[in-house]
Amino acid sequence: MDDDDLAVPSSYNQHSGLVGVEQSGYDAKIDTKPKIVLMGMRRSGKSSIRNVVFHKMPANETMFLESTTKLQQDDVSRTCFMDYVVYDVPGQLDLVTDSAIDYTNMFEGRCALIYVIDVLEDYRQAVEKLIQILTTLDRQNKLDNTIFDDRPVDRSARQTNVSVFVFIHKVDGLPDDQREEAQKMIEKYIRDELLHSAEIRLNFKTWLTSVYEYTIFHALSDVNEKLIDYLVPTFEDLLHRLKTTCCMDTTLLMDVSAKCYIAKDNDFNDHNKYEMCCDMLDLYTDIATIYSQQPYDDESYSCVILQHVTTQEVMLTKYLGNNLILVCLLQESCLKDRGIINQNIRQFAQGIRQVLEVQVEKPALGKIEGSPPR
Repeated sequence: MDDDDLAVPSSYNQHSGLVGVEQSGYDAKIDTKPKIVLMGMRRSGKSSIRNVVFHKMPANETMFLESTTKLQQDDVSRTCFMDYVVYDVPGQLDLVTDSAIDYTNMFEGRCALIYVIDVLEDYRQAVEKLIQILTTLDRQNKLDNTIFDDRPVDRSARQTNVSVFVFIHKVDGLPDDQREEAQKMIEKYIRDELLHSAEIRLNFKTWLTSVYEYTIFHALSDVNEKLIDYLVPTFEDLLHRLKTTCCMDTTLLMDVSAKCYIAKDNDFNDHNKYEMCCDMLDLYTDIATIYSQQPYDDESYSCVILQHVTTQEVMLTKYLGNNLILVCLLQESCLKDRGIINQNIRQFAQGIRQVLEVQVEKPALGKIEGSPPR
């Protein structure tokens, strides 16, 4: 793949992909980007999430982070699909009454609100604050609640579309058998409060997360898919065609640095396999950096045999440029058609390049067609 094939944003940094800034004046370029807004109570883990996922901070160092006292803003430009602004809002600030921060631009355009709840603390006060935030956004007609037929909203008339995610955080402190129970209890409490106190019917999603586990990357992958939902069907179609044509078990399009998937095949729903893919990417990167400062280039390709008790599974990775990597899991017996597999991977890469080119030229498109593998 030639360097000219992909347009890299001017703010792109090949090591971290980040430009960190404090709150400043209006920036037209930032205002047009999708946004992730991290909110929650003090010490709930918002800054830990931001630093681990976007600044590559080791999870065990997050315990030394000081409480956030002012708005933090990161301009994330890893790929032209993970290209958005991340806001970390201090827990002591009130969206309704606090005048220290101008929230006008924060929730404009395509936006994901991530509300972080510390599962080890009493969640009722955190939920009360969440209801206040959602009530304020609902009055301003900013919430993505269009799935309910009894409350239709004209999407074309909306200037904003805030999707809501609730991260039930620090679950590493709970036994495994108590996690799902805590998730169901908190989710039910939120829905009851929304319906009875605020009279809001809202589509939101909850995730069990921890910076010490890959759950936080899995959850952020879901948020990222929501921010580029106009492109996801094309990616999923490309991945699914590659998977079925080559008899693969799993196909993922991932961001190398963030370890978040940009898209997955239609049948993927295995958290353990996702963790294994992340582990292998870490291992590959660690080994590659021994021999080169830049572990990935246009020719980067790997094939690793994973030994199981009864079978042998193979992981294929192909770097596609612009921090995107294709990860495939398949049975070792399928490698007898290695030439066909390699050809279809090249076709897949060509389809991704075409989507990238159109995305750079027309970033506001609602639907983009790519060339599927043959």
